Amino acid sequence: MMQTMQIRLTQALINEIKILVDLGIYPNVSECVRDAVRMLVTTKERPSGNIPPARAEEVKEIQEKVQKEVEKQIKENVPAKEIFQNPSGTVDFYPEEMEIKSKVFDILRKTAQNFGFNEVESPSFEYMNVLTKKSGEETLSQIFVLEQKGDEKFGLRFDLTVPITRMFLEKQKQIPKPVKWFGLSKMWRYERPQAGRLREFYQLSVELFGSNKPEADAEIINLAINCLTNLGLTSDDFYVKINNRKLLQGILEEYAPKENMEKVIALIDKKSKIKPEEFEKGLKDFDVKDIEKLKDMLETYDIDEIKVSSELAKQGLDELKNVMNLVDGRFLRLDLTTARGLAYYTGTVFEIFDTKGKFRALAGGGRYDEMVKLFGGEDCPATGFGLGYSTLSLLLKEKNLLPKPEINVDYFVVLIGEEVKQKGIEIINNLRKKYKVDFDLMQKNVRNQFDYANKIKAKKVIVIGSDEISKGKVKIKDMASGNEEEKDIASLA
Repeated sequence: MMQTMQIRLTQALINEIKILVDLGIYPNVSECVRDAVRMLVTTKERPSGNIPPARAEEVKEIQEKVQKEVEKQIKENVPAKEIFQNPSGTVDFYPEEMEIKSKVFDILRKTAQNFGFNEVESPSFEYMNVLTKKSGEETLSQIFVLEQKGDEKFGLRFDLTVPITRMFLEKQKQIPKPVKWFGLSKMWRYERPQAGRLREFYQLSVELFGSNKPEADAEIINLAINCLTNLGLTSDDFYVKINNRKLLQGILEEYAPKENMEKVIALIDKKSKIKPEEFEKGLKDFDVKDIEKLKDMLETYDIDEIKVSSELAKQGLDELKNVMNLVDGRFLRLDLTTARGLAYYTGTVFEIFDTKGKFRALAGGGRYDEMVKLFGGEDCPATGFGLGYSTLSLLLKEKNLLPKPEINVDYFVVLIGEEVKQKGIEIINNLRKKYKVDFDLMQKNVRNQFDYANKIKAKKVIVIGSDEISKGKVKIKDMASGNEEEKDIASLA
């Protein structure tokens, strides 16, 4: 429960806010208003999303309008009231949304299983020393740390790669390689909510242990592609940005000091999200030399045009070529700035985006050959990816590819009279062995029972009264066509 204000907006202003929602800056109108309230009490920057330069002034103007309206209403002391609402950065799934999500998840699960991957599940929380064993500083700041009750320190998992790696360690010596596992569960990250980025979110995580061959990397990328194509998306809708960390690091050996290497890689990974002058300033701050030459190199998009000299870069380039040869080229785009934010990636890396550039990354992953050994296991290569439901659902909605929810029942049984209830419920329970069946729980009259059956979109209605029981036959009405048929009660199940 929280104390809040009811902010009233004109329809015209709501329509303008919807422009920001369509641009991916906010997930919905309410979050834009919440952001305006937060701006009054914090100094945090506004979310930028992927604002096209041509729309920057328009976006700023709308944000300022909302800000002024919110500030005005607060000053006027609009009466506050206590309300219950879901926490910022989370989503409530009502029956329709739950059904859609379940259908998408069924397709993702089936696709992974068709590739020979088996599903696993880990606890929602892990020991903090496990979560922090190897991850970037940004991720460390995003962990939801649980209140410490004793000597144990726990945090909510922020992905499944770390927990699944821990699970693999426990059985590393017992199971045949390669090991192909996936998980589809909730994760938590403490960060600023935006369209496609939540604090509590669902993610498909796919991990492959035991193979350092290009076939393993290709298997992971091909699975990611198939997850999307099996949902109806095509190469016109999304593409895969691909690179290799060894190749990038080998190239940077010529330009960046060794002690600044990881910082430079992190900066390059953010290149598309920051202004050109910020990127150049960052390179200078990290003592990078020949900046213009490096920038030209990073803008090479044909793998056959890449010329490298260091052994590390050559190794990475060979790995990348071998992987790309095993993946459908219609989906691939070489991008030397792709490095992935997490520090544990060691080889081929990739990210998947919608072709219009409207949303955040749909999926991302790569090779992490050092993690198993770092966690105390035997040296073992590994690769994998994560695919988030939040952004995926936005793209599927835009393409009109979200599955249609089916929350209706097969039969609604209308019971007439107290004397038939016991026998009626017996019939209902028998039907429920095969079908989705509902009946009146509020002692409504027959007319209202039919009205309710219509409202819940029951496919068929069965009427059971004393006459039906004595005859051993019932009438079944098809609610779509209006046709009726008579059946023996014994034949219903």
